[in-house]
Amino acid sequence: MLLCYIIKLVLETLPVQGSISIQMAPVAVASSETLISLVITSVVNSILFFIMIDYITNTQYTMRKRFVKACTYPFRNWHLLYKGLAVFFITNLLLYVIGMMMIYAGLGSLFTYAAGVSLWSGILFAAYLLIFAFIIWLFLGISQAMYILYDDPGSGIFSSMKESFLLMKGYKWPLLGLFVLTGIGLILGVLLFVVGLVVSLAIYEVSRLVFYRALIQKRRQREWHAKFNE
Repeated sequence: MLLCYIIKLVLETLPVQGSISIQMAPVAVASSETLISLVITSVVNSILFFIMIDYITNTQYTMRKRFVKACTYPFRNWHLLYKGLAVFFITNLLLYVIGMMMIYAGLGSLFTYAAGVSLWSGILFAAYLLIFAFIIWLFLGISQAMYILYDDPGSGIFSSMKESFLLMKGYKWPLLGLFVLTGIGLILGVLLFVVGLVVSLAIYEVSRLVFYRALIQKRRQREWHAKFNE
C-alpha cells in the first residue's frame, strides 16, 4: 500500500498534487492540459486501486504470492483497464470541480463580506450551494463503482455507477463522515511524521473496502427479507 502511494506521489497523481489549482477562469477544467492530466491520473490511480484492493482482499495467500497476484490482477482482467479509467476520470473530474468550487466559495465569501450582503448576492450564493451539493451528491453516488468493477469485471461502466447509486441510497452521510474523519486522520498522521501517515492511509483504504462490503451485506439482507415476506 505504501508502494502504491509512493508511485502516486512520484507521478503526481494524488488529489492534492497539482490536480486542483487556483485558476480564475471557470473553463480551466475543460482545457486540454487539465483533461490530459486527469486522464493520466485516472490511468495510474485505477490500476493502483485494483492492485491495492486485490492485495487487501486475498489474505489467504502468502505475502509473496499475494503481491504477485495483486500486481497482475488488472492486467489479467484487461477490461478493467478502460472501465477503471472511465470511472476514475469522472471521479477525478468531480473532485476537480469540487476543489475549484470550494476555492471560489471562499473568495466569493470574502468579496461579499467586503462589499456587503444583498438580496441578489444571497440568491446567487444559495444557487451556488445547491450546485455544490449536487456535485458532492454525484461524487458520493458513484463512490462504490470501482469496488463493483473489482467484484464483477464484466459489469459495464454505467451499470456499475448505477448500482453504486443504488447501494449508496441512504448512506451518503456516513461516507461523507468517513471522508472527514480521514482528512483529520491524515493531518494528525502528518504531525506524527511518516508512521502516522502510513497508518492513516492504511486505515482509510481498509475502511473504504469494509464500508462497501457492509453495503453489499445490507442489500443482501433486504433482498432476503423481501423474499421471506413474499
